[in-house]
Amino acid sequence: MKCTGDALGFRRNEAISSTTGKPFKSFYEHLRYSTDKIIPYSQQVECMTSKGFALWDIIAECERKGSLDTDIKSEEANKIRELVEDNEYMDGLKRIIIANGTTGSKQFVKHFTNWFVDGKLCAASDEMSQRAFKTVMNKAKKANDNKKYDEDLKNGKLIEVVCLPGVSPAAASISYVEKRDAWEKGCYNPGLADYQKWKDQSMIKVEEPPKRGNTKRQVTPTKSKSPRKSPAQSPSKPPFRIISSDLEAIAPQNKWVDLEVPAVELRPSATLTTGQAFNWMVVETEPEATINAKVSPSKSAWGTPNAKEWIGPLGNRVISIRETPTTTLFRVLYGQVDEVKEYLHQYFRLETPLAPLYEEWSNQDKRLARIAKAIPGVRILRQDPLECTFSFICSTNNNIPRITKILKEIREKYGTLLLEIPTRQDANNVRSTLSLYSFPTLENLEKATKDELRGIGLGYRDKFIIETRDILLQCGGDEFLLNLRKQQDAQVVQEELIKLSGIGRKVADCIALFSLDSDSSIPVDVHVLQIATRDYDPTLLQVKSLTPTVYKRVGDLFRERFVNYPGWAHSLLFVAELPSFREVLPEDIVKEMDEWKEHEKKIKQEKKAEAKKRSPASNK
Repeated sequence: MKCTGDALGFRRNEAISSTTGKPFKSFYEHLRYSTDKIIPYSQQVECMTSKGFALWDIIAECERKGSLDTDIKSEEANKIRELVEDNEYMDGLKRIIIANGTTGSKQFVKHFTNWFVDGKLCAASDEMSQRAFKTVMNKAKKANDNKKYDEDLKNGKLIEVVCLPGVSPAAASISYVEKRDAWEKGCYNPGLADYQKWKDQSMIKVEEPPKRGNTKRQVTPTKSKSPRKSPAQSPSKPPFRIISSDLEAIAPQNKWVDLEVPAVELRPSATLTTGQAFNWMVVETEPEATINAKVSPSKSAWGTPNAKEWIGPLGNRVISIRETPTTTLFRVLYGQVDEVKEYLHQYFRLETPLAPLYEEWSNQDKRLARIAKAIPGVRILRQDPLECTFSFICSTNNNIPRITKILKEIREKYGTLLLEIPTRQDANNVRSTLSLYSFPTLENLEKATKDELRGIGLGYRDKFIIETRDILLQCGGDEFLLNLRKQQDAQVVQEELIKLSGIGRKVADCIALFSLDSDSSIPVDVHVLQIATRDYDPTLLQVKSLTPTVYKRVGDLFRERFVNYPGWAHSLLFVAELPSFREVLPEDIVKEMDEWKEHEKKIKQEKKAEAKKRSPASNK
C-alpha cells in the first residue's frame, strides 16, 4: 500500500512498470519519498507494527479458482475476535480498518455480525463507514436498546470499524491522492496520535512488555488474495499456563486418591473439555516437554487426547483430576475432603457401566465400533443444573474461549473466592496467580444487573440471564431443575426448559443431557446434522434450515439406532469429529470425513448455482 509508506516515512518500491519501464502515472509524482527511502518488506512490516498497527486477513482459508471476489467460495474467517478479546495486549484496541472498501466490509460483516450485535463494535462516523455498516448497526442498536450502549457509543468506548476506499489500482474512480487523504484521515493520523499519546503517558522501557490495557493498536483486516491455511497461531490459547509441579505445594496433606475406575469406563481427556463443561482447565505436567510437544494440551479449546491432568472449581471445592493409563486419580486442593470419592462417582455417573454400552452401540453401528476402539471412556457428566443452565445460555452464538472467559468473570463477580493457584505466563515463564471462584447461587445472582452483565461480555445474552434468573426464583430455583431429573421423557424436559429465557431446543437438550440425566436428549447443531446426514440419512443434504421438524428428525435418527443411552452414543460420535482427536482415529475414517466435507461443499455450491440460475435477475 503506497499510502502506508507516505504516512509512515518510507518508500515501498520504485513505482515503475516492469512492462513499459515507465513510472506509474496515477501515483508516481504524488509519492512523498525518493527511492533512497525504499526498504525491504520485512522492514516495512516492522515499521507498521512498531507504530501500533497490525495487519490481518479477514479470510483464513477458501476455495478460489479465479481472481475475482465472486470466485471466493467456502471461506472460513480468521479468528479476529478471539485475537482481540483473548490477547491481553489487545485490550487497548481503538479501531479496525477495512482495507478493501465496501467489498471487504461485506466480508467482515458476514463473519462478524455477532461482534456488532454483542455491543462491542460500532461504525466509524464518516459517511462511507456509516453507509457500509448501516444494516448491522441497526441490528446492534436493536439488540442493545439500553442507556449504557448509547453512552459507550457516544463516549467512544466501542471498537470503531472504519470502511476506507480500496487501495487496488483497479479502483480507478478514486485518485491516489484522494485515497491517501482518506487513509490518513481515517487510519494513520488517528492511529499515530493514539500511539504517541500512549508513548508519552506510559514511559515504558523498551525491554519491558506493554502493560495490559495501555497499548492503542490498530488491526487492519484485508481479504485473502489466494486460498491458504490459517497462520500458525492459537488465539484461543489462554494467557497463562498451569504446571502440575507448581500445584504440589497446595494442600500437600491431601494425597492423590484412586477413583478405581478402569480406562474403558472413564477417560477425562475425552470427557472434561469436549463441550460438556467449561470449568476445567488443562494442567501441563512438564513445562519444557509440553512446549516442545507436537500438540500442547493447552492449545486446543476443545480438549485433546494428549492432556492428562485438569483443575477446576467443583461446587465449593477445587479439585485436580489426573488420568493414568489404567485409572483416574483425584486430589482435593481446597474444601472438604469427606465423601469426595462418592461425589465424583456421581459427577462422572459411574453407576452406569460404559463398556457394555460401547459394545451394544458397536453392534448397532459399524462405524461407531471403530471409533469406540480409538476413543474409550467418553462419559456424560452430571453437572450442577443451575451452573449448566447459565453456562449454556452463555454458549449461544459463541465459542469455547469466550464462553469460558465470560463464565470466569461471572464467577469472579458473583461467586465466592475459593483458592489462588500459581500460573506462568506462556511467553516468558513469569510467575503469577489465578483466583478460582465458586459458581454463584441463584441468590448471589439476584444483585446482577443488565449493565454489569453486558460489561463482562455477555452482549445481548444479558437479558436472558436476568429473565431466567427471575423465572427460576419464582418457580423454585434449584429444586425446580432437580425435579426435572425425575422426568423420563426427554421431550417433556426440553419443553420445560425452553420456557426459560434464551433457551432454544439445542441449549435445552445440552442442559438436559449434561445435568439432568436425560439420556435420550440429542443436542442438534450443524455438526450433529452433518454426522446424521453423512452416516444415516443423505437426504438431509436438501435441508435448508434446522426447523423444529428437522431438529426432531435428526434426534430420532440417533434414538432409533441406539436404543439405550442414545445421548451418550451421540456424544462419542461428536468427540470423534473434533479436530484435536483426528490423530487417534483410523486413517480411513479421517479420510472419509474429509471426503464428505468436500462432497458437502460441492453439493452446496451446485445448489447455489442452480438457485442463481432460477433467480429473476439472471433471466433479465
